[in-house]
Amino acid sequence: DQKEEVTPRRLAGGQFLLQLDAEGTYQCSLTGLIFEVTGSVKITYSLLSWSKYASLVQKPWIVGGPLFDVRCDSAPALTSIQFPHSLCLGG
Repeated sequence: DQKEEVTPRRLAGGQFLLQLDAEGTYQCSLTGLIFEVTGSVKITYSLLSWSKYASLVQKPWIVGGPLFDVRCDSAPALTSIQFPHSLCLGG
C-alpha cells in the first residue's frame, strides 16, 4: 500500500488545493485524507464546521469526526477518498 505524501497549497477561506499529475495514491500531510486517482486531477477541499449540519444527525447517530467538502475537476479520475477517523477506547 504505497502512498505518496503531498502538501497542498492553502487557498483563501481555509481551502486546500492539490494538483495531482499522475495515477497513484496520495496522502495529504495536513489533513490525513488519502486520494486514489487514475490520472491528472485538481482537488479542492476544506474542513467544515458541524454547527451548521449537526441538526441533521438524528439519534442513535452522533457527530463523530471531521466534516470535509471535497471538489474535483475530473470526477472519473478520483476513484476513492479515505477519510481520517478516530476511535474512542474509553467507556
